[in-house]
Amino acid sequence: MNYLKQLSQEVNKVYMTNDLDIFTTIKGNRPTNPQHILRLTESIRVNGILQNPIIVNQNNKVIDGQHRLLAAKKAESSIYYIKVKGYDLKEVQTLNLYQKNWSKSDFMEGYSKMGIESYVKLRDFVKSNKEFNLNTCITLCSNTASRVSSLSGHYENEKKMNWKEVFNEGTWNGKDFNIAQENANKLKMIKPYYEGYKKSRFINVMLSLFVNENFDFFEFLNKLKLQTQKLQDCANVAQYKLLIEDIYNYRRRNKINLRF
Repeated sequence: MNYLKQLSQEVNKVYMTNDLDIFTTIKGNRPTNPQHILRLTESIRVNGILQNPIIVNQNNKVIDGQHRLLAAKKAESSIYYIKVKGYDLKEVQTLNLYQKNWSKSDFMEGYSKMGIESYVKLRDFVKSNKEFNLNTCITLCSNTASRVSSLSGHYENEKKMNWKEVFNEGTWNGKDFNIAQENANKLKMIKPYYEGYKKSRFINVMLSLFVNENFDFFEFLNKLKLQTQKLQDCANVAQYKLLIEDIYNYRRRNKINLRF
């Protein structure tokens, strides 16, 4: 009975402080990434204190979360932290190696269980849209599309962000999840006419068109019904846009340019 009681005891408390000078880094830890610190700083300024606690040892040396700490300093924010006795450089290296082996799905589940709202909503979205992989679901829930060079067909991100770092750190924030579901539903409507409706390149093109004032999705869908074999796989984004524009302008007197 005593043993069972011990299993239920609190192990590590989560503290909060605005005195960030009490923390120091461990000599030998990996160097920090300035761009990642800037991204985290912006996240704090927009969304408030980071929900993911840093881990420190009994001497307040940072075991995990040096980017979060430096970002909190830049944003003049408080920070949550967990104190674990006996940790040192070896545990830092172990944690880094362990996190590298985590998948995006692992991070999503972990942060969802911590109650971080954007990850909880994403997990629910993934469960409701099993046709799409996690990366696609993240893209949809971020409500972001990539600008495309019409000449090269390459992606140009509207915000140059390392989504893997942001997502893994627990600082990813979805935007309008209702719009995300609306867009997912539209993509599913294309399924009868194009098996590649789940391809990331095609989805990026469609997301950019969904916010194009010259594009009416349901008009496009009607044109697809008249040309059921027209939509095919394309080698790059520019080709997709050209093909979609051709489908959209079928029997249209006033042609619409969807590529610019």
